[in-house]
Amino acid sequence: MKKTKKLASLVLALVLAASLFAGCGQKEEPAAPGGETGGGTEAPAEGGKFVVGYANLADSDVFVMARKTAMIEAAKGTNVELQFSDANNDIQKQLDQIDNFIALGVDMLVVVPVDFAGITPAIIKANESGIPVICMGIKADGGDYIYVGSENYDAGYMQGEVIAAQIPENGKVLYLAGTAGMSHSTDRRNGFLEAMAAEGRDDVQILADLDGNYDRAKGMQITEDWIQSFPEFDAIVAANDQMALGAVEALKAAQRLEGVLVTGVDGTDDAKNAVKEGTMVQTVLQDAPGQAKAAMEAILMIEKGESPEKEIIVPFTSITKENVDQF
Repeated sequence: MKKTKKLASLVLALVLAASLFAGCGQKEEPAAPGGETGGGTEAPAEGGKFVVGYANLADSDVFVMARKTAMIEAAKGTNVELQFSDANNDIQKQLDQIDNFIALGVDMLVVVPVDFAGITPAIIKANESGIPVICMGIKADGGDYIYVGSENYDAGYMQGEVIAAQIPENGKVLYLAGTAGMSHSTDRRNGFLEAMAAEGRDDVQILADLDGNYDRAKGMQITEDWIQSFPEFDAIVAANDQMALGAVEALKAAQRLEGVLVTGVDGTDDAKNAVKEGTMVQTVLQDAPGQAKAAMEAILMIEKGESPEKEIIVPFTSITKENVDQF
């Protein structure tokens, strides 16, 4: 990390002097977030490295983890050292982890917010500390940051276009939403509904709309309940691939998959395989390597004292049976 050598020596001397008078039983400092491998605790690197604290939403999420892996790849051959934390979908945990990054004096933060409103105090604190912030994939409700990601409204709109073109007259849709209150969840739902309206499909009925929290098991469980509640439906629209794949599992087990259009978002390998098999009609690709590359370019600009655009948009791509072999 870029520090003035004289200042570092002075601070070290003061710390050593103070330690001579320190008693036992002092309060232990919080552990630093994990390094690039995600294990152990690390102080920021010395020797001129540009250290970036990457506060991840949840390593358990397939797409979120794919983007983290892509970031590691994008950092190779640069002066950037990534240090990671995993909030495991817990906003308070993420706030604490960002506090640790700030205390360590990282040069920059990349945040994948657990909650778009709840993350705002951490971004403001980073702003006050002079630490630039990138929000990846999910926007924050406040604070000064650069957004690198995709327009989630567009993903929902692409889903709506496919369903509008294929669902029968007076068709019935079940909607697997993401997480209530999250901006990207709302944007994907709104995009879907507005595409259906734009395509003139006012005949289509939304039978149910439930939050699956982007979880495969939850998507499966909700679909199992729907199978019991609704004797007829024509489509399940999911806000991500994990929920869509959970829905496919439930439909297969109940022998109800035939004639049901299933669509998801992210373009995961499992979802692309499902499109090839015909068990899903669409997945909307969220470009993890593209987002990582764009974020790294912004980081390198900031390292050089340059100013990236405030919004860097990486487009979604609709994947269907017609083009899935290209991906």
